Amino acid sequence: MSKSENQVPTPDTFVLTTEEVQDMIADQELKVLMLQFNPGAFKDIDLAEKGVENYFLFNHSPFALTKIEQFQHLKLNDLKFLEERRAIQSYQYLYFQKEIRELQISNVIIRPASLKADQIVKVKRGCLLQSVAAILEMIHARDQFILNLSKNSELENWVHHNYINVDDKGAVINLSDSKYLERSMQNLESLSLESLLSRLQVRGDLFGNIFQLLNQKPGEILNQLSVIKIEAEVLPALEKRGSRSPLLQLHSGFHLFQPSLDELLSFRNATNEKSDEPARSTELEIIFELFTVIARKILLQILPGENSSWIELMGNSQAEQYLQELKKHPAFTSGKNWNGGGDFIKAYEILLQTVRTLANLKKESLINLITGENLFRFKESKEPVNFDLSNFEADDAALKSVGMNRLELFKEVLDRIRAREDFLKKERKGHNGDVIGLLILAKSMIFRSFTEIRSKRTSIHNLVRQNGFPRGIYEFLREVSDLKDGQAAVDEQIRLSKAIAEWEEDTEKERLRAERAAKSILERIIEFILSLFGIKIAPKEKEVFKGVSARRDPKAADPESPTQESVKQKKKTSLGVIVGPKEKEMIIPARVQKGIDYVDRKNNGLIWLDEVVVAVASPEFGKDKVADLMYYDQKRRYLEIRAMNQVRHVFIRRELESDPTWIQSTLDYLDNVSAKKPEFSALADTLRRFQNE
Repeated sequence: MSKSENQVPTPDTFVLTTEEVQDMIADQELKVLMLQFNPGAFKDIDLAEKGVENYFLFNHSPFALTKIEQFQHLKLNDLKFLEERRAIQSYQYLYFQKEIRELQISNVIIRPASLKADQIVKVKRGCLLQSVAAILEMIHARDQFILNLSKNSELENWVHHNYINVDDKGAVINLSDSKYLERSMQNLESLSLESLLSRLQVRGDLFGNIFQLLNQKPGEILNQLSVIKIEAEVLPALEKRGSRSPLLQLHSGFHLFQPSLDELLSFRNATNEKSDEPARSTELEIIFELFTVIARKILLQILPGENSSWIELMGNSQAEQYLQELKKHPAFTSGKNWNGGGDFIKAYEILLQTVRTLANLKKESLINLITGENLFRFKESKEPVNFDLSNFEADDAALKSVGMNRLELFKEVLDRIRAREDFLKKERKGHNGDVIGLLILAKSMIFRSFTEIRSKRTSIHNLVRQNGFPRGIYEFLREVSDLKDGQAAVDEQIRLSKAIAEWEEDTEKERLRAERAAKSILERIIEFILSLFGIKIAPKEKEVFKGVSARRDPKAADPESPTQESVKQKKKTSLGVIVGPKEKEMIIPARVQKGIDYVDRKNNGLIWLDEVVVAVASPEFGKDKVADLMYYDQKRRYLEIRAMNQVRHVFIRRELESDPTWIQSTLDYLDNVSAKKPEFSALADTLRRFQNE
């Protein structure tokens, strides 16, 4: 199984680089194994199965899985024995505890009721994705903390505190002690994410997969995380790094955190008044200095005295020379006398390259930041916005700090905005043919802009035509029905049709006014005199809008659109009956609606009729009454799965019928329900048949 780069993620698409997973042993074999434990141990196994059932019920949430500490009868050695015999599967996931700003770990036990290996893999994927989301939450909190430290000039002390430079007995090592210089070099890895995860005792397969995912680009990470519910802090942790991955890999076992856009720009808040050189304000620069200090001390130790006179005792200006000199010494790079010397050189080289390009990163960060601010402004505007140098805003201190002028920054931002596909754009060019500005409107605002701003309708129509919609605003007219598309879509089309009719009328009036204004006074006098005798001059032939016929007959405008008959033939058979006859529509009482919503939330979209009756708890609303209310619902929100009526009456919200993710998630849940009930099997069969049509 492999995942293509552009594949939409589902719980099945991310491949774990884990050992081959096998099916669990059957219940009969399990009973034999359990004979050596006390009878209550089966309760722990049931608890593990219930955890997997809840995992699928609550949209792939690892928090629903059964934790080891919840077991009352099986001990750690018992669990290890059962795992070796494929009765259970242990795993872990990380979560971020906001109150103490720290990562925590949960050890869980997996046993799906279906016993299938692919279900175990899905649960493991959920644990991996939750762990990555937790690390991103931590990164977001860490970003805020670093910004505060930077403002108070305390960042350097904090980084040095995180550098755990101790010997085997835990005694603190002084960097000036050459006796322990090799250990000081090795201890630099205490600054890495690997060191943090090792302290949490993250298992090897999860450990490796976390780095595999976090080394991807932000868009790819978000694509994967869309499978699960994530906290609000996850998105800004990625957005604040632009197009860079969240981690900087110095070598395969050493990852640091990439600085955020805010941190890259925060250096302008803390300048060194005694020097023209900017103060070290990023964590990465401070770590680089630590590497440089240790590289210098190593060279002073391995080089003969007469060959080390060129080494300066302060600053980073000789970092490149230190690196090249270390590479020349086999005693250092071979690892015989200096264990880890080769890895130190790899890490130092990448860190040196990264710090050297920090100026470009800072420049890129400012461009991304200003671009994001302007895009947000455009997205919020319901009127087309003129964007040019005259209304371009940029902080002078920020421009000075990255060595750019206002025009250079504007051109960079303009190029990025021109590349966006989610906006309508009309370019304005200068005398030399260069683009000097844009008329811009978010595509998401087309409908609102046209319906609400009467005076701008013609310019919006023309802007739409210039951006790949030949018929302009008429492209957005379509046939809808409240049954298929919902009442909101119908109301939207009514408002758009009304706005277009008003616009056509306004345009016609404007044309007539222009015609009258073009006539001479003599022509007007002659027309007036003739009109007194009942003689009228035929008006000039009116120009007909190309879109009028298209509005009346949208299908005629597109010769390639399929006929109504062929569309019907291709249409998938419905999962059930949506509503009853329109003349029998009913309004669902608030009390019943509350019961329906409760059962809907509780069962993740499955609305069991008997559970609604129990939730309503009123003799006035029995099974038949509630079924009629849902079947004849005035708002047409529910779909009755008729194939289930002989087993157990169930409804779903009608939009779920066309949601493949929900159908697959529900199938996973039904396959892993620990309490085997005939209605679950019947519903799974019904959904599977519908899925395979």
